[in-house]
Amino acid sequence: MLFRRTGYRPAAGFILLASLLIGGCSSLKEAGGTGEEFSLPQITDKATGEYHPGKFVWHDLLTTDEVKSQTFYGELLGWSFRNSGEYIQVYNGDQLIGGILTIRPEPGKARPVSGQWLAFMSVEDVDRAAETVKAKGGTIINGPMSLGERGRGVLISDPAGAQLLLLHANGGDPKDREPGIGDWLWNEVWTLEPGPLVSFYTEVGQYEDTLQGDEDMILLNEGHWRAGIRPIAQKAYAGRWVPAVRVEDPASLLDKVRKLGGSVLLAPGQEGASEDTALITDNSGSLLILQRWTFPSDKEAH
Repeated sequence: MLFRRTGYRPAAGFILLASLLIGGCSSLKEAGGTGEEFSLPQITDKATGEYHPGKFVWHDLLTTDEVKSQTFYGELLGWSFRNSGEYIQVYNGDQLIGGILTIRPEPGKARPVSGQWLAFMSVEDVDRAAETVKAKGGTIINGPMSLGERGRGVLISDPAGAQLLLLHANGGDPKDREPGIGDWLWNEVWTLEPGPLVSFYTEVGQYEDTLQGDEDMILLNEGHWRAGIRPIAQKAYAGRWVPAVRVEDPASLLDKVRKLGGSVLLAPGQEGASEDTALITDNSGSLLILQRWTFPSDKEAH
């Protein structure tokens, strides 16, 4: 759909996500231990009472510099931010869309740290989903556990090593709506071998259908495209979930990406890439797709 080819310790109070996802901890004990409770804010400002299994409902940025990250995304995408203790909530306009956590080098074990966007997938039953993960060849990194106000979750990796958090959110999932400019548009997992992941995610995400795209496999639920599985040849980029943000014109943002401390890995039209797509890293090294996308309603309005 989108692309043609293609130890650490966090700030006190949010040990789970940053320490385990970045991979700098030498053991689970350093990250608080399996099953320990962590408190994170809800993913919606108002309860919806809706649940959409297989939908990607949240993203947390794990970054080495929360101040520079706010500048990067604020100036590049127009996002705004609200501090909630040690946690930073991210808004696109009046829509709550994500959060920011800070990661720190573990004393005495400092080495280059790269940031990461951690995606959250909705599931009906976290404990049952965790059992499915294990049965289908995935790994439980931490949990299942209470995440306080956020709900119940389990941090996993799929058979190819891509990490994400399965969540049953308190108050429900965000309502389905057409993504606007600056909203999350898509999530796709990059892998060397897509076959095993189709079976894995169909079961874990309870997807009702799949659709073979030009270059990726699309996972569907409730008639919506929820995520993609993309085969790639580059081993260095395989085994990770990569999010995409909807933008008006990715090419027009590339100079700003560089000025704000990010890097452009692939510009629109470069090496066979779509003219509507750019692959970048932010100031902390987190991968992100900038995607121009036109919905049928947009075409009808012109």
